[in-house]
Amino acid sequence: MSSIQRGEVYDVMPDPSVRKEIQKKRPCVVVSSNTVNDFSGLCIVCPITDGAGKKGDIIHIPIKKGEGGTTKDSIVLCEQVKAVDEGRLVEKRGNFNASTMHKIDVGLKMSLSL
Repeated sequence: MSSIQRGEVYDVMPDPSVRKEIQKKRPCVVVSSNTVNDFSGLCIVCPITDGAGKKGDIIHIPIKKGEGGTTKDSIVLCEQVKAVDEGRLVEKRGNFNASTMHKIDVGLKMSLSL
């Protein structure tokens, strides 16, 4: 696989998942550093879910249709951070811009009490 970069959006196969964890193939944004991505064989992602009828907040970052290759208005779920083997990344959709990544960083800091 080519070099995975922070801020890229991929379709990810998270299964097997249990209970409230994100299930089925879905877009996720890579939030791990490029160093982690280059040397560990893993990357850390936050899942993206359908944003229809949902309101964003400090840990649920709203994304407009088209950004990062999304096909509809969506929400990044910063409380569902997950390390995945890079083999779970199925297809690259696109990239988030620096402004969106900053909002995701704030959401991660809140979720993880950093």
